[in-house]
Amino acid sequence: MKDTYLVDAIYTRAGRIVAFDSSLRVLNLGCGSQRYPNVTGIDCVPDSAADIIHDLNVFPWPVPDSSVDVVLAFHILEHLDDLPRVMEEIYRMIKHGGRLIVEVPHFRSVGAFQDPTHKHFFTTKTMDYFCANRSQDTYRYTNAGFHLMNFWLGWPARSANPFIAFLKCVGKRYNVFYDTYMSYLVPFPIIVFELATQKPALS
Repeated sequence: MKDTYLVDAIYTRAGRIVAFDSSLRVLNLGCGSQRYPNVTGIDCVPDSAADIIHDLNVFPWPVPDSSVDVVLAFHILEHLDDLPRVMEEIYRMIKHGGRLIVEVPHFRSVGAFQDPTHKHFFTTKTMDYFCANRSQDTYRYTNAGFHLMNFWLGWPARSANPFIAFLKCVGKRYNVFYDTYMSYLVPFPIIVFELATQKPALS
């Protein structure tokens, strides 16, 4: 896969466009009613659109090691019990250089606390703990080796409103300031992250 953002192809002003080549194996975590071409859905609900029925809080997941090119996690990570363990499981499944797309509520948004089943809350820095190129913490919660390619405040597609587009750029550039202060005034509803896996070469 080329070193470009998958987010650019998925998020448009008209909504998500999830369409992958059949040569790629793509897994949609907690798919619910979502069904996309050439995408395998996994969910614990029997009458969902899932191809694999499995509780994502139970490990390991029924997917072989290093067998997936792309993992989609649209509003699922905030519902699961053990985020570090989930990130390790995602890392186990994805091939070297594969991608993980995460969409979660920003912690300051109403949606983050509106749903009582949410167990985790996310800032622009949350994924840093799982990414070697971003973490400055002396504690390692997991051995998963991701690389943070980029993140977006709000819907990643450029807003048609120039003022909103400007606020998104400022919030992203000064993300700690945004999380700490600016988000009180401009609480974007979601954060989207794109991560790539970095796995050691086989000996």
